[in-house]
Amino acid sequence: MILLTFNISIPENNDKIKNNYSDNELILSIEKNTKIILLLLELHGFLATFFVEVSIANRVHKLLKTISLSGHEIALYNVNSDMETIVKTKQNLEETLEKPIRGMRQKSHRLPYSDIKKMEFIYVSNIEESTINFLWRKLTEKTEIYTENELTIVPESQSPYSQLPFNDYVLQMTPMKYYENMLLESLKREEYVMIYANAWQIYEKENLPFYLPFYKKMNLGRRFEDRLENLFQFIDEQEIAVSRMKDYLF
Repeated sequence: MILLTFNISIPENNDKIKNNYSDNELILSIEKNTKIILLLLELHGFLATFFVEVSIANRVHKLLKTISLSGHEIALYNVNSDMETIVKTKQNLEETLEKPIRGMRQKSHRLPYSDIKKMEFIYVSNIEESTINFLWRKLTEKTEIYTENELTIVPESQSPYSQLPFNDYVLQMTPMKYYENMLLESLKREEYVMIYANAWQIYEKENLPFYLPFYKKMNLGRRFEDRLENLFQFIDEQEIAVSRMKDYLF
């Protein structure tokens, strides 16, 4: 089983938006990128989970409604918001979608599980920072699903074949044949693999509205779109099942 997940966000810790992008233009460009991912998913009949960053969720309700009506799951991605903001955003989104928001993703800024439980989430997707040094380190956390404070905790998946995580940067940079072998070897040993990518990876590097380190500017735009399409074709050819997070977990 593959759990396909996508972040709708601005790169974490990036507070330097380029001057030639207004706030409205930034949101419109994020929506455009996300719709490209939606189209690829629709072409293959895959359902995924989209984690929308708390700070922009209220500005993309129309997009999220489209995603939800297409059958995909909507969850929240907390970069650095406080509990009050998360609760209000969750409530607003649930009213708009007329569906409960079950999951929350977090990276470097992590809230205690007891607080997340109070906000009525039922699962947490923990991911780690995907920097260039991933080649020389393993993930620092468990890689199996576990329960804590009555929450289901879903860590990043890691390949036993290469010891690389199935994160955004590995998908962006690893040769596709090698990535496919990672995936097959992992599924021989594990019941599932969680893959995640970002809507901002669809930007062409010359059109990026924010600053990225040099190593994250490679294979963006159409090249990354082609990688997603190649991955989806491979999943189809291998007849691997794909699921939303909530369907697999519950």
